[in-house]
Amino acid sequence: MRARIATALIVLATAASPAAAQQLKMDNLNKLADAARQVVDVTIDEQLLQLASKFLSSSRSSDEAEIKELVKDLKGVYVKRFEFETDGKYSPSDVDPILKQLRAPGWSRIVGVTSKGGDNPNVEVFIMSDANLIKGIAVIASQPRELTVVNVVGPIDVDRLSRLQGQFGIPSLELPSKPR
Repeated sequence: MRARIATALIVLATAASPAAAQQLKMDNLNKLADAARQVVDVTIDEQLLQLASKFLSSSRSSDEAEIKELVKDLKGVYVKRFEFETDGKYSPSDVDPILKQLRAPGWSRIVGVTSKGGDNPNVEVFIMSDANLIKGIAVIASQPRELTVVNVVGPIDVDRLSRLQGQFGIPSLELPSKPR
């Protein structure tokens, strides 16, 4: 009996670990809230995603049907966005714990945009993949007065990914999209 329980626990832990590995720990950013003019903190786990998708239309002609199809297998959408009155309210060391997680096996940096001065953000996009399947994505967009971290957990259809912009609290990050 104990052997069966132990085996069941090992199977459950193994099955749960891929999603857990994709979900970033972003709690260290909470300390930035006191200095921020505006804070967006979105936590939508798998259960809430499935509940929310029930309210979306399945009509093939609607954008809602496309979003519903995109989120059906997701395990979570997590967003932290801080907007500050002045420069210097956060530092690169605040983002370092997240970048450390993104250096773990399985994660790959696929986009890096560095802007010098102006209002253009620095953007880094990371994916967690296994063979041809994208299992998670992370986006870090930073400007002197803004910091946004987005983490989407679960299998992602790359062709539809950019359509999540503006949904579930994910800001428009000007990710490329294929024409419809």
